[in-house]
This record gives sequence, structure tokens and C-alpha cells, in this order.
Amino acid sequence: MARGEHAACVFHGPKNGAVPVARRDATGDAMRQRIDHLEDLVKNLIAERHLVTPPSHDTIYTPQSSTAGAGLTRTATTPEAQDAVGVGKTVMDGVHSVYLGGDDWYVVLQEINELKRTWSQERDDDNDYDFRPTLSHTVDGSSLLFNQVKPIERIEILSTIPPKSEVDRLVSQFFDRQAFPIAVPPILHVPTFMREYNEHWKDPSKTSPIWLGLLFSILGITMLAYHQYGEPPEFEGISESLFQLYRMRTSQCLLSGDIAKCLPYTVETLRFNATAELNRKDDNRRGLWIMTGVVVRTAVNMGYHRDPSHSPDISALQAEYRRRIWLSVISMDDMASFLGGFPRTMSAIYSNTMEPRNLHDWELFEDTTIIPPSHPLTEPTSTTYLIVKGRLFHALGRIADFNSTPNAGSYETMLEIDHVVYEAYQNFPSHMKVADIGDTSNPVGGLASFSNLSLLGMYHKGMCTLHRRFLGIGRNDDRFRFSHHRCISSALALLTYQQGLESSFYKLSETRQMLALGAMVLFLELELRRKAPETDASPDDVYLLQALDKSCNLWAGVTEYLLTPVYVIDTCEEARKFHLFLASMLSRFRDGTNSSPENLPTIVSETPFQFPGLSPQYHQSNLGFVVDKYPVDVDFDWATWDTFIEDNSYETGPIY
Repeated sequence: MARGEHAACVFHGPKNGAVPVARRDATGDAMRQRIDHLEDLVKNLIAERHLVTPPSHDTIYTPQSSTAGAGLTRTATTPEAQDAVGVGKTVMDGVHSVYLGGDDWYVVLQEINELKRTWSQERDDDNDYDFRPTLSHTVDGSSLLFNQVKPIERIEILSTIPPKSEVDRLVSQFFDRQAFPIAVPPILHVPTFMREYNEHWKDPSKTSPIWLGLLFSILGITMLAYHQYGEPPEFEGISESLFQLYRMRTSQCLLSGDIAKCLPYTVETLRFNATAELNRKDDNRRGLWIMTGVVVRTAVNMGYHRDPSHSPDISALQAEYRRRIWLSVISMDDMASFLGGFPRTMSAIYSNTMEPRNLHDWELFEDTTIIPPSHPLTEPTSTTYLIVKGRLFHALGRIADFNSTPNAGSYETMLEIDHVVYEAYQNFPSHMKVADIGDTSNPVGGLASFSNLSLLGMYHKGMCTLHRRFLGIGRNDDRFRFSHHRCISSALALLTYQQGLESSFYKLSETRQMLALGAMVLFLELELRRKAPETDASPDDVYLLQALDKSCNLWAGVTEYLLTPVYVIDTCEEARKFHLFLASMLSRFRDGTNSSPENLPTIVSETPFQFPGLSPQYHQSNLGFVVDKYPVDVDFDWATWDTFIEDNSYETGPIY
């Protein structure tokens, strides 16, 4: 019973003497059955392996996918395809959740393992074919992400946990979703976690390393929230160092527990660790993207990419939370790839896991046998934001794939992606759409408002990133004019988005890069107009300069509705550098224009300027040619610009 597998325990008894005849016969029969089954399995693997048409990379499965008229959903593969040889399954044995591919030799090794156990039941050999890698102290892919951490003794890990009264407060604040300032995916069933939490305090020595890592990830995110949004007196001046400590302990627990063992809470812990990395101030896009690849592959290893409805060993509650976890993982993959400009890990993975249902947490219990039907997205729940964000990020992930392909894609494909991104945002429920940001009498406030504002910014950054290479040629070629208008419109929207930000958001590298992209698009448009003036350019130069001038002033200090002005350039060195960069660029175009901030017209947040003929629909006259056959008429290297912005210096490097 040393391994805790009570159900598999067998009393061996004395090893001397002959085995009873009845037992020998039973063992022989079982042995022959195992051999026959193993032979059939190997024959199937060799002779019956065939290709199964996989679903599209871009298929999104929702709880309504199986019903008629599912709207935005796409149908999954046929039952025949799901049951065909080559399609894997998720197996849960009460402790582990392991995905077994249909042609995976793990299945064969399992049979060999069972064969050995049946053949020699009197031996307790730990060196069987468990197909689990041994714990290595070398720096592999996962530990490399965690600053090359090394495992430490369990007693040292436990000694780091604060007293229970303090942890109680921190955990309570973490689960207070209405007040907690960092958006955390709702991937834990709180009553289940709290039951396990109370069990932990009864005997901490029995708690698994992965569960301890989950607890440390919760403590770390809470400390990060204190550091970024205000420290209580008892943590004044120490929240950042505690965040780094808990972050390190999370990594050490993951390393000690071994993420390849498919233990409970492995993916949840990795996902919370990624949340902490995402919300750090510094630019860690590359590291986040690499880390996301580890999280995705760990989730696949545990079968999260297969809908749990096909696994009878998974309870209804577990199934619903597995769907939440999978959506949070692939959304992180989409976002990390989009922000870093890298291809998605998910582009090579086929999944049929449905979206989680839009349910309140109080509707789910540990003994739930039937999951309630999903509420419409117009009814806010703890999962609404996760679902809506997942759909938008899935569309933005296609931009990352499109821009990462070695061969230029067609303009038809680009316009189709534009349509998908546009529809993803237009289908936001009304309570997740941002009101007029330009109205300073009604400032943006609260986590929900800032989360919605962030999605709006990501949407417009996606449009700029998708269409920016056609900014120049779209001025002269009607086939690309839609891209020109879309890019300018979203660039102006990004600068309007800036009006809803508090000073603390300028400390985030992603905020600075997003605003820099919007400003650079407008500067390029002004430069193109200076080289080839247009008499009927819309919006006119004055309008663009006023928007840039307003943005420059916002980089120096936040909007007027604050009673006590907070100057961004005094709180963030990178913001100060970009403010100087922006002011220098503005001085080149400012002569002869009336661009004072008070003359800036009101800009509508979603579509800041209505261009003639601007429509989300694409037309057949635009389609059928490859984008690289039509070079833009301005020599601008967007890859160099991205590197320049990523460097955060804003002091050297080419501009045009």
C-alpha cells in the first residue's frame, strides 16, 4: 500500500511452497486472454491504421453544437470518425488523467504491464513499463521557463507557507471575483478546492506537490495584485518579493511533482502561473509564448483536447471544468501567439472539446449528475468573459498564423480573417461592450470595465496588425482601400482607447506597445500624404494630428477627471521615453496646423471615423491574388518596427 493504490492491493502471503492449482489455472486463463488481446491490439495498430479526416483547426465547439441551427457553431466529426482506429481517448484512474492516442504505443506498454502483473503476481516490481519519465534535475523545456529552478526538500516548501489565518485571507481575496483586480480564469470549483484546502491543514505532509504548487500560484497572484494595485499595511514594501518567492515555489512544486505524470491540478497550476507571467509589467512575450506551448502540450497529454463526454470515468462536474480549463489554455495560446507574432501551438492540434456552458458557479455541485443548460451570453456569469474572450482570441490567433506563414497568403484569406475578427467582436453581449470613452464625466472603472476595455484594444490592435502592410497601396489601389480604411480607423480607436486608461496601465509593456502601434500607423499615413498629397483625404491631416497630440499629452499625464493629477512620465520610465519619442515625431508635422488638444473632436470608441464605403464585408472583386505581389509604396519594415518597440528604448533604430 506504499503507493496509495488501495484498490489494486493484493496480499502476497508466504513465498515458499507451491501455488494452489486453482490459482494456477485462473492465472493461466488470464494469461492467455492477455496474450490474445495484446496480439489483436498489435495487429490493429499495424494492419488497420488508417487516416481519419480531422476537423478544421478553426472549429469551435459550443454546448449547442449538437442541436439544429447552432448559429456560429460548426459540427464536429461524425461518430464513425470518432470511433475509428487512430482516434485516442482520455482515461482517468482516479488519480491520473492520461490521453491515449489510438496508435499510441503507450496502449501496448499498458498491456505488457498488465501481462507482467498477471504472470508474476508475487512480485512487486516498480521497474515496469509505466511510460512515465523519471524526474530529472537537468534543465528541460519546462524548468527552463522557471529560471532553471531546482527541486528542494518538501519541508522547505512547507515552511514557506504563511500561517493559516494569513493564507485564509489571501485565498478569500483571490476568489472574490468582483473585487480582485486581476482577471483570473474561473477554472477551479471553489467548494471542492476549499474542502481540499481544509484537508491540507489537517496534515500538510500528505499534500501532493502539485496541489502545493496550485496554492503557491494563488498566493503569488494575490501578491502580484497587491504590488500593482495597492498594498495593505501588513504587506507594505514586501509584496513584490513575496510574489517572486511564491512564483519560485510554484515552479519548484511543478518540477518536483513532474508535469508529465498527469496528476490532478497540473494544468490549473501551470495556467495560473501563466496568468502571473502575463500580468507582470516587463515585456516577456517570448517567454510567455514558450511557456504557453508547455501548458498546451501538458493539457493534451492529459486529454483536455478531447471532449469529456466520451469518457464515462469523468464526472459531470469534472467534465464542465475540464472544458473551462481547455478554453483558458487555448485562449492563452491564441493571445501569446498574437502578442508575440508567433504561430499558434494549437494550429497543429485537433480538438473536439466543446465550449463550457455559461453557468453561475452556484449551479454546480460536486455530486452534480446533469449540467444545467447554458444561459445566453446576455446573462453575465463567471464564465461569460472566458467564453467571449476565447472567441475573440481564437480569431486573433488566426492573424498570428497568417502573418507567420513562410509563403504569402491570399488577400481573400486575409479578408476572411478580418470578417471573423469583426464578427467575434460584434457578437459581444451588450454588457461587455465599451461605452463612449471620450466622455470624461463617466470614467472607466472596475475590473469588468477594464477587462472589456482591454478586449476592445486587442480587437483594434488585431485589425491594425492584419491590415497595416496595405496602408500605403490602399491609398492608390481600390482593391486594397478597405484595408487602408480599416487600419486608420482602428489606429484612431486605439488612441481613443488610451483615454480610458489609468496611469498604472502604462506600466504594462503590452499597453505601451498597443498605443505605439496606433500612433505609428497614423504617422505613416501622414508621411504618405506628405509625399503624395490628396485633396480629399479623409479624415484630414488636422484630425489625425489632433488625435496624436491628445495621445502625446495623455502619455505625460492621465485624463482630467482625476482630482489629483498623476503624471505617467513620473511613474514609468518607459512611458517617459515614448512620450519624448512621440513629441519628437509630432514636431515634424505640427508646423502650420492647429492641433491643440482642446480642438480635438469627439471620437466614437468602436468606429472612430466612418470612412465612405467602410464595411466589414469583403467583395469578390478583391479576391484571388497573393498579397506579396503588390508591394506597398512606402519603404517601411514592420518587423524592424516590432523589434524596435519590443526593445522599449525608443532611442535608436530606423523610423522610415
